[in-house]
Amino acid sequence: MRSRFDAFGKNVLRDTLTRVGAADTEVEVIAASQTMDVWYVPDPARASSRAELGLLGELAAEPCQFEPFHDTPGPGELRACVRKQLHWHHELERRAGGEVPFPRLCILSSGRPTTVLDAFGFQPDLARPGLYLTAPGWRIDLVVISELPRTRDTLLLRLLGARAVLRDAIRDLAALPEDAWERSIALPWLVRLRFEIPAEPSARAANDAEEEEIVTEVQQWFEQLKQSLREEARKEALQEGLKEGLKEGLKEGQLRMLARLFEKKLGRPLTEPERSVLAERLDRLGPDRLDDVRTELSADALAAWLVDPAAH
Repeated sequence: MRSRFDAFGKNVLRDTLTRVGAADTEVEVIAASQTMDVWYVPDPARASSRAELGLLGELAAEPCQFEPFHDTPGPGELRACVRKQLHWHHELERRAGGEVPFPRLCILSSGRPTTVLDAFGFQPDLARPGLYLTAPGWRIDLVVISELPRTRDTLLLRLLGARAVLRDAIRDLAALPEDAWERSIALPWLVRLRFEIPAEPSARAANDAEEEEIVTEVQQWFEQLKQSLREEARKEALQEGLKEGLKEGLKEGQLRMLARLFEKKLGRPLTEPERSVLAERLDRLGPDRLDDVRTELSADALAAWLVDPAAH
């Protein structure tokens, strides 16, 4: 896909739809040597869960080809999607050895593609703001993300938007309760986006105002998240440390708490050498640095950090 924002949107969309069915990215359309961004097939056993997805859940009521566009598409891009839709239908019938229902195509556009709406005769769905429909035979839906209402029901779709829409969606996501399912899907991809966009302004795409705006928003959210996690870990460590301090002192209790947090991130117990490294780095680097490392690194990278003698 063209940009890191397109990849971010595709991954968020796939992981959201996986809650209610089978969703795959980059599905090859053999006849055309093309790939669909997301091909989704609903799971009938999880039909009730689709209500949580709002408009996306309505669109996900049947097998569907999803094509998100971070940059507003033109007629050529729409025709390319239709070409994939037609070829994919042919491939599905070849595999089935007979007729199968024509698959639905859903275009997700960050902005309003006026030329496309006019040229292909899309009409607004008055009951669902932001949704546009063609004649039934085409089986094409088009969602203008910038026109969606700012509600929780549209949050995951708005994360596929651009500029102010994406910025507001990030803020809405950060404001949700910590156990919100939307956070579990989108936050890992936001963290990855934060690391993929260069931290130094000089290293970013020239004159890309959107990258400047979004990297600032994600960085602010990320720092708030780290601080929140650090304070939570400190409270837990302090409580545990006070109990342990009666026997072994505050430092030992703090080390035990850090070891538990590291083990939770790694998904396994620490080895004795890793415990020794953790104790040494707690003395040398301090608890704040260990919190940063645990928060920022993946499980595999954290394991490598524990065995790297040059790590800091």
